Amino acid sequence: AVPHTLRAATPTLTLTLPLSKAQKVEWLYAFDIHCNAFFPLFLLLHVLQFFLLPLLLSRSYASMLLANLLYAAAFSAYFYVTHLGYRALPFLTKTEVYLYPIGVVALGFVLSLFAAPLLGKVNATRFTLSFYF
Repeated sequence: AVPHTLRAATPTLTLTLPLSKAQKVEWLYAFDIHCNAFFPLFLLLHVLQFFLLPLLLSRSYASMLLANLLYAAAFSAYFYVTHLGYRALPFLTKTEVYLYPIGVVALGFVLSLFAAPLLGKVNATRFTLSFYF
C-alpha cells in the first residue's frame, strides 16, 4: 500500500522537459525506496524495542519518554530515507514534501510529553503491544 501511495503522489512532482516525454517513477523503484526506508524502522521498532521491552513497559515517565522517542526516531528515519530515494531522481522536483511528515511526528512527540500530566502517559510501546496481546 505504501509504494502505491508514494507512486501515486509522484506524478504531481514530475517535471516535463520541453521537447521530451514526461518521466514517471517506476513501481519497482518506489517499492525499493519503501524497502530501504523500512529497514531502519524495522531495526528500531522490532529489534531494538524487543531488547528494551523490560525498560519500555514500566510505568515511569522516563520509559514513556524513551518509548515515544524510539517511535518518533523510527518514523522520522522512514520519511527521511524515502525523501533521499526520491531526491536521487533528477526529473523530480519539490521532493521536500516527503519531509513534511517528520514535522507531524515531532509535533506528536512533543504533545505526548506535555499531555502526560493531563491525559495520562501515552506510551507508544504499550499502545502497540495492546494490539498484539
